[in-house]
Amino acid sequence: MTFARRLGLLALTALLASGCSSMGGSSGDDASEGAPPPGANLFSNPMMCAAAGALLAGGVGAVENREAMAIGAVAGGLLGYWACGQQEKPLPDADKDGVPDKVDICPGTSEGAKVGDDGCPVDKDTDMDGVPDAADKCAGTPQGAVVDATGCVPSADADKDGVADVNDLCPNTPAGATVMPNGCEMDTDGDGIPDSRDRCAGTPTGVKVGTDGCAVDSDGDGVSDILDRCPNTKAGAKVDAAGCEMAATGAASMPRTDAAGAASGLVMPKNAGDTLVLKGVNFETASSELERESLGTLNESAEQLKETGAKVEISGHTDSSGAAAVNQALSQKRAEVVMSYLISKGVPAENLVAKGYGSQAPVADNAARSGGAQNRRVELKLLGN
Repeated sequence: MTFARRLGLLALTALLASGCSSMGGSSGDDASEGAPPPGANLFSNPMMCAAAGALLAGGVGAVENREAMAIGAVAGGLLGYWACGQQEKPLPDADKDGVPDKVDICPGTSEGAKVGDDGCPVDKDTDMDGVPDAADKCAGTPQGAVVDATGCVPSADADKDGVADVNDLCPNTPAGATVMPNGCEMDTDGDGIPDSRDRCAGTPTGVKVGTDGCAVDSDGDGVSDILDRCPNTKAGAKVDAAGCEMAATGAASMPRTDAAGAASGLVMPKNAGDTLVLKGVNFETASSELERESLGTLNESAEQLKETGAKVEISGHTDSSGAAAVNQALSQKRAEVVMSYLISKGVPAENLVAKGYGSQAPVADNAARSGGAQNRRVELKLLGN
């Protein structure tokens, strides 16, 4: 065989082997739609390409002689194997969405989902509530929540407190109660008792309270801890207004007169909302400690409240000197002290509520000394009978 003929034979072999290789790596219209062309799988194996090259080239060489057939078979096999190995290897695509993993922003796309160039679903659903983001008006819905066509939780509100059930941490709030954004009742003084059940809604921070929101009486002597100067009185001991044990001679007398020694002449309000200033009820400066002279007025008040069964708010007020927050706490504590004393005198606890107003409701000019004195007061406001 001449050199020219052999060169032509090798060229033909390479052409045929490359054709097999191209057949295996075809990317025609069918392939782009996901359907491989006939024979693609067959010729994607380099060994198959080598065999095809050997057969084709050997067959062509056989026309010349056996030597040419052998040379053609060897050369065709090698060229076929090499050409098949030169096909472009497909990039890894774990979720088989057609977007290679190295550029796929959403590598876990469900099979069959329509995706964009970034590998993410065209109809993306960030909160996975079944409503595409394009139509989702509540794109941050909690996982597992039942939503409507707009992607929002239906506004079911079982306790009618204005907070949807899905956001309501207290789904059984009593009707009419004022609630916070989480659906739980307000607790203005932070004592753990909701305002709707708190008879002492302005209790100072740190004071231990009972289920009614008022300061407790740890030693059971009838004087609440907020007023009790002797908090560890032994059981059964007779105590004074300060919660301290009385001397044997002091048990018989409890004044029922005002500071001047005359009958106080208190006239309880008759209409709901009316108030009575408890004149003569005073406290030590910047303190909730009652002055001894205050007890006459308080004793008379207790008697009338027991007789009438009236329900009243004990309102504490201060002047405007000092910080507003301090005045608020002081007025609340003073109101609670008065309430505790009235309860110790037999007034039903359920008929009393204590509330401090600080300096928010003056009745005189605080700039004047006499005005400030008038503003420092305790009132009884009638709530009902």
